[in-house]
Amino acid sequence: MQSKGGLLVTSGNSRAQTGTLALDGSRLAGSNKLSFNGAIAYGRSSVLVPVADPATGDITGFDRQVRTTTNEWKTRARYDRFFTPNNAAYVLGQLGADKIAGKRLYGGGQLGYSRQLLKTDAHTTVAELGYDLSYESYVQSPGKQIDAVAIHSARVFVGELFSLSKETGLSGGLEALFNLNKEQALDASDPTGAAKGVGAFKDTRLIAKLGLTTVLRKSLSFGFGFTVKYDQNPAPRPSGGAMYAPMVQPFSDKVDTMTEASLLYTFL
Repeated sequence: MQSKGGLLVTSGNSRAQTGTLALDGSRLAGSNKLSFNGAIAYGRSSVLVPVADPATGDITGFDRQVRTTTNEWKTRARYDRFFTPNNAAYVLGQLGADKIAGKRLYGGGQLGYSRQLLKTDAHTTVAELGYDLSYESYVQSPGKQIDAVAIHSARVFVGELFSLSKETGLSGGLEALFNLNKEQALDASDPTGAAKGVGAFKDTRLIAKLGLTTVLRKSLSFGFGFTVKYDQNPAPRPSGGAMYAPMVQPFSDKVDTMTEASLLYTFL
């Protein structure tokens, strides 16, 4: 079992506090493997906002507004049943939330086939094909009801582990989800934010990850990772009940990235 965490605090011109914590574990017994992971990230920032004189328009001072800028948690459990050393069936369940991205709650499950394509002293390459069911419930704005959405998708995954040395390894993975059903969700391609209905294969989601881990001591390692997430039809932005002006994008960004450096402690 492995845990990692981080805390970032700034003061002065930039005032922010952000904390992260993650836990990963797995157990292999015979032909059965059970793994799980969970993570939480929360941060608040004090943002300087200019205050202007209504009569002259001149800036007369600054006001600080405290805002939550990170609010995400997720957990996942997976079971693999190996038929041969290179072939397995898997089933997975997950649950999480990312309120800054407009997702009050998301979850679902996966099942499919996993194949180890290459196994050497330096390389381990895995490919997976399967089915994904995702449920997304969105952050609501006063006076505007946003319906939850169920998404049925085909899943494709390719992952690689590369050992640079006994102490250092690289990892990479690309996961693609292609929606198979027509979703009764708001269409992000409509700039007014009013059109509902997203066709099959119009809500593709991609997750790409790169990572490096090196052992510092027996139970202590350093990790560096970079993640890119793409959502073709992202969630609506919470508006607080106000109406968006024309030409203002009412949906969350399609691309999210995350860069992290952390210490990993193995305690089991």
